[in-house]
Amino acid sequence: MKRILIVDNDETARAALAALLSGEGYEVDEAATEIEAMRLVERSIPDLVVSDLCAPDCFCVGLLHWIKEHYPHLDVIIVTAFGSIDCVVKTIKMGALNYVMKPVNNGKFLEIVRDALHRREHEIKSLRRVNEPYCYLVDEVIGVSRAMEQVLKTALRVADVDSGILIHGESGTGKELIARILHNRSTHRREREFVAINCTAIPDEILESELFGSVRGAYTGAIQTRKGLVEAADGGTLFMDEIGDTSPQFQSKLLRVIQEKEIRRVGETASRPVDVRIVAATNRDLKKMIGEGAFREDLYYRLSVIDIVIPPLRERKEDILPLAEYFLQDINGRLGTEVEGISARTMAVLMAYPWPGNVRELRNSLERAALLSGHKMLEPEDFPLALEHYLGLAEEKHRGDEIIPLKEMERRHLLKAMQRYNYNQKVVAKKLGIGYTTLWRKLKESEKDFGSTP
Repeated sequence: MKRILIVDNDETARAALAALLSGEGYEVDEAATEIEAMRLVERSIPDLVVSDLCAPDCFCVGLLHWIKEHYPHLDVIIVTAFGSIDCVVKTIKMGALNYVMKPVNNGKFLEIVRDALHRREHEIKSLRRVNEPYCYLVDEVIGVSRAMEQVLKTALRVADVDSGILIHGESGTGKELIARILHNRSTHRREREFVAINCTAIPDEILESELFGSVRGAYTGAIQTRKGLVEAADGGTLFMDEIGDTSPQFQSKLLRVIQEKEIRRVGETASRPVDVRIVAATNRDLKKMIGEGAFREDLYYRLSVIDIVIPPLRERKEDILPLAEYFLQDINGRLGTEVEGISARTMAVLMAYPWPGNVRELRNSLERAALLSGHKMLEPEDFPLALEHYLGLAEEKHRGDEIIPLKEMERRHLLKAMQRYNYNQKVVAKKLGIGYTTLWRKLKESEKDFGSTP
């Protein structure tokens, strides 16, 4: 039986929600204060928290902050009598899953609760372990780093939110993959179209007709009426990559679409209603562009109600090993290659290389090497010349070219770090750039595989 914690200082309102949820078969705990709620959560973590916001100035968000700091996987639904959009946005940015306005519509409230509980089960299944107990895979996005785990959890948490979502990241980090997760995990949009457009690839003069469509005779070459990409994505998701490359003139028209929820085809006077969720992405500093007059500030705040930042691969090198293994499995399956793995020399090179093209460059390099290599184990010589510069550096660190299993390589690295920092796990975790919990999992796995921890 699912257990829900209700937090509200209004005893009547709290009792009404408790009765409603109990009648639906949920087990309910009640708390009148934030302190009482914290004690209940610490005693036994519920499946969901429903908390009253208490005040129009968002004063009572301490519980939400505490939950997200100590129990980041625990979802919170906010109930409020105050309609400030700034306040609602603040709680969503802090990690609240959804909100409900008072007076509570029982049917809508129960639907939100059911979706939240379903999401929790789905997230647990989606963040499934791949080969290693600390490695997570959602759709085609994989990682072991704390940074990528947070990116994936944020994407799953806000998949049903129709507010603007802006994905930041360098080219090749996987911004479109994250956008697809947002679409595929949306309960009310995943059955409709996901439409992607790269704003850099389309000249500004035809971007408007490409997105909004055009009628016959609207311009030279318009020989027939054509539906635009916004209409094609009606009911679904429109992903606009490199939104920072659009002109201010186009930005003003896009802002109108977002505000009015309607489009006007080029050459047409009548507007057409559209229901589309716009997810934008950029590799540029839009705030700096606002200061330079190159990007509209009002559009920026419409697009970036929720920000998702994907770090470059060079800042999360612990993801390189699982990514390489995952890509090789996919390459062998797609192309019929029979690569068994990567030599220790090669792995050292991959870890030393800065990957300016990020995950895309890693995948392309592995595919090229798998196709051209005559070895069962990929060697540094199988990779593009750009990596050769790092071979000497990697070999200095490695001293030898024996083939070592990845788990043994990791175990040796952990041992070296533990010895260097006097077995202080908190210091070791910080130096390795991973979370304390992740380090603990790695040590436990090492103990299981080799009989003792490093």
